[in-house]
Amino acid sequence: MNSIVVNRTYLFDLAGQVRFGELSTDALYAIFKDGRNASFMLEEWLTLKFPLTRVLGNRDHDHVDELGNKYDAKNFTKGGLKFMPSNQIGAGRQFNKEIAHQHAGELIYICCDIVDFPRIRVRFINGSELMATYPKCSIPFRKRESLFADET
Repeated sequence: MNSIVVNRTYLFDLAGQVRFGELSTDALYAIFKDGRNASFMLEEWLTLKFPLTRVLGNRDHDHVDELGNKYDAKNFTKGGLKFMPSNQIGAGRQFNKEIAHQHAGELIYICCDIVDFPRIRVRFINGSELMATYPKCSIPFRKRESLFADET
């Protein structure tokens, strides 16, 4: 199991590990590049890779650690990454900056890059840091590499 280090990028390769009946590998990989499909599986999978406990149900966060820190998993897809509360994402929903910033300040985000699935990059980032850099709580695709880059 990996320890959680904020602002470190972890790389995982699930090639050859994803199966569902007779569906082809290519079909499954395409399905897992869609955050709506991948999120439930990734949230559970993260508990096998990091010392996290999954919070079930539609809460304002997905995981907690042994110290009670709250984590929310968000997927970086071809559309970028949105880290505002889930009830502010989607058609007909509106971004409320005040609520989104308050929410982000209470969380550590687990940013999962699934663009190149089955290769997954995972990065833990404090919500306050993300909010300062991306005040609209949305990270465009063109910022993908800089978000997951480790500074050495």
